[in-house]
Amino acid sequence: MNLRIAEHHWEIVRRLTSLSFVKGLRFAPETGCILLVSHNDHPKAESLLVSDVLAPQTGDFSDQESGALTFSSRYLRRALLAVRERGLAGFITVHTHPLSDQRVGFSAYDDENDPSLMENLHDLEPARKFGSMVLGKRSACGRLWHGESAYYLNELVVVGEQLTFLTLDGRLETTVPSPSDIFDRSLALTGPGALARLARSRIGIIGLSGTGSLMAELLMRAGAGELILFEFDPADRTNLGRVLHLRTRDAADGVNKATRTSQVVTESGLSTTVTIIPGGDIRDPEVAAELRGCDLLVGCVDRDWPRLILCEVSYQYLIPLIDLGTEIGASASEVKSLDARVSFVGPGRPCLLCSKVVTQERLRLESYHSEEQKRVLAMGYSEDIRLAVPAVMDLNMRAAALAGLFIRHLYQPFLASPLPHSVRETVTNFSSKPQRVESVDGCVVCNCPERPGAGPAHQLTTRSSVNLCDQAASEA
Repeated sequence: MNLRIAEHHWEIVRRLTSLSFVKGLRFAPETGCILLVSHNDHPKAESLLVSDVLAPQTGDFSDQESGALTFSSRYLRRALLAVRERGLAGFITVHTHPLSDQRVGFSAYDDENDPSLMENLHDLEPARKFGSMVLGKRSACGRLWHGESAYYLNELVVVGEQLTFLTLDGRLETTVPSPSDIFDRSLALTGPGALARLARSRIGIIGLSGTGSLMAELLMRAGAGELILFEFDPADRTNLGRVLHLRTRDAADGVNKATRTSQVVTESGLSTTVTIIPGGDIRDPEVAAELRGCDLLVGCVDRDWPRLILCEVSYQYLIPLIDLGTEIGASASEVKSLDARVSFVGPGRPCLLCSKVVTQERLRLESYHSEEQKRVLAMGYSEDIRLAVPAVMDLNMRAAALAGLFIRHLYQPFLASPLPHSVRETVTNFSSKPQRVESVDGCVVCNCPERPGAGPAHQLTTRSSVNLCDQAASEA
């Protein structure tokens, strides 16, 4: 099981423990904090998600100078109450070993006292999860407890401006695997370590039409480990001009676009595997639940409701989201604009609502049945809607290529950081504009303190959870 944490929470942990690792400080005191966690129980991506960092107060530690740090009962009680109030899964105590650097492990004192502490916590809350973690200067070791028995966590994944990985077996990872010679030409952008990470990643592609089919091709050629495909639409003749590898017989037979993409990946003979999620519509709760099994999400949909759900999953389960979009502005006689957009969403960054990529008006209209949509539009009750989004492969390629570079950057940074929220390329005048966006006060997605890392403690906005019409009306 992994432990996932947002970058801003990891910075808090490091700040709270930094005194232990001051260079030249010979007898630095041990210190620590408590991580409040939720649980992602997806069988392919089970992990603990850090929802908050509970900082210590005066008197919360004892024996800091003796190498036998003790958490006060008051501090532990405060953590337990916070877990109960927020509906979280449990908490992990964190402490430092100041003299450890590349290797760190639990001390004899830890091994003697952790079992009784964890057993007492489980007596109070049998269904919750409790663990402990020790930090060295550049290494970490973490374990979960079941009564007096413990098992070690695999990896700490820090999600922010990039993806950072730290093994939790107490050793600093120094060996770099040798990649297949297939990827020799890409090593300048994605080094051996990053390629190895990408080869172990489960990447969800939501929508397999114009941009989605291209993203599947790019990720396969980049060495992605597994593609998780979400698509409910069968192919038809209108898709032939913009969906990669689609054949006329696929359109005639109404083959699901995800099925065709899966065939192409398998026929390539490359190492990437494919999983197709039955149903494919993430507005359905059972399908949306599969999103939490991904390490990275790539949104290739042209509707706001699925984009909202992707944003919610990104924050609640600490999964980066790369969202793509293209738009053609045309009058009856001329093309006025051709835009390709890529947005990077995730913990600590503004969401698609704050950037107006998703709007409450379009969410409201998308919640109507098709006949009601037509009636509302005909009566002039809504102007802010894109029910028909034209697209051509040339423009889709612009967005997909940029998104592919964004993904490579997350595994091994090479772009200027911090990344803008969005990059919008206007092809008609050959301009590319980075867009800096601030989170809107009161945003229910990215400016809700309880949402990041909350996992299942927050309900997703799927068909069974909320009436979007009522929600939009109440917020108007």
